[in-house]
Amino acid sequence: MRYHSGHSYWKKAGLTALASVLAINGVPPAHSDVVVVTQTLQAQLAAVGKVSAPASLTLTPTGTVFSPFAGSLTLRYRVRSAPSGSVSTLTVQATGNFSPSGGPNISNNGLTYTCASATLGTPCSGNQTMSLASQTSVTAIPAAACTGGGAPCSTADPNSVNLNVTLDNDPAYKAGSYTAAITFTISVL
Repeated sequence: MRYHSGHSYWKKAGLTALASVLAINGVPPAHSDVVVVTQTLQAQLAAVGKVSAPASLTLTPTGTVFSPFAGSLTLRYRVRSAPSGSVSTLTVQATGNFSPSGGPNISNNGLTYTCASATLGTPCSGNQTMSLASQTSVTAIPAAACTGGGAPCSTADPNSVNLNVTLDNDPAYKAGSYTAAITFTISVL
């Protein structure tokens, strides 16, 4: 009969117990590997703009008989213009005359506006005539301009400009309800 020494058994059991204690206490194994990878990121940010306006504007009489109709709206816009180059613009254009026929006629220069309180850029100056043929200025936005966040950008987000619209009240217009569409465009360079 052979007799086995318990020494080898206790040595193996002790090592197994030690490994279990180390694993439970979060001690990493003696062997580790660290790999570092560096990646270069590149982004091309273009000049860009966005403009929004209320869905509609109701023009109301300003006072006495045959006084002009008037209304105000606030345009909201965001912009990032190029660091150099031309001035970017926010413009307006009438896209159709008032309908139905017999009412106000934009072609006769009866629809005008003024601009005020631009939070970024320079609002139009003086009385402007809305046109069916071309865009007219609302706000000029300089190079290297941007919306929000503070210097070097404006502190406002979004930016805004007020447009005060006036429609003449010619006695030749037929009584009735009339509508016309205008389009705002922001061109950022």
